[in-house]
Amino acid sequence: MVQQQQKIKKLENDYTRKRELEFQTTKASLSVRRRRRKRACIIFSVFMIFALIFAVQIVRAKVNYAAVNVQISKQKQKVKKEQVNHKRLIARVSQLNDKDYVEQLIRDRYYYTKPGETVYSFPNQAPKDVNNGNE
Repeated sequence: MVQQQQKIKKLENDYTRKRELEFQTTKASLSVRRRRRKRACIIFSVFMIFALIFAVQIVRAKVNYAAVNVQISKQKQKVKKEQVNHKRLIARVSQLNDKDYVEQLIRDRYYYTKPGETVYSFPNQAPKDVNNGNE
C-alpha cells in the first residue's frame, strides 16, 4: 500500500489547482462556520442565563409586592377598627366627665341614693348586670 501511494502523483494544472483552492476554502469556511455557530450558542446560552436570572428576580419582586399589599390591607383594617374603638372610648370618656351621667350610672348600677330617697326595684326592670353577673 505504501508503494501504491508513491506511484500516484498529483497533476499540476489549472483544474487541480482550482479544485485544491475550492477544497481549502470550503474546509476553511466550514471551520469558520463551526466556530461562529459555537460562539453563537455560547452567546445565546449566556443571554438565556441572564434572562432567566432577571425573570426569577421579577417574579420574586411581584410575590413580595403582593405580600406587602396584603399586609397593608390587613393593617388598614386593623387601623380602622382601632379608630372606631378610639371614637367609642372618647365618647365614653366624655360621658364619664359629665356629672349627671356619672350620677345616673352610679344610681342605676349600684343602687346609690341621695339622703332621704327610697329605691324600689321591680323584678322585670332589674339592671342587666344584676341578672347576668358577667357585666
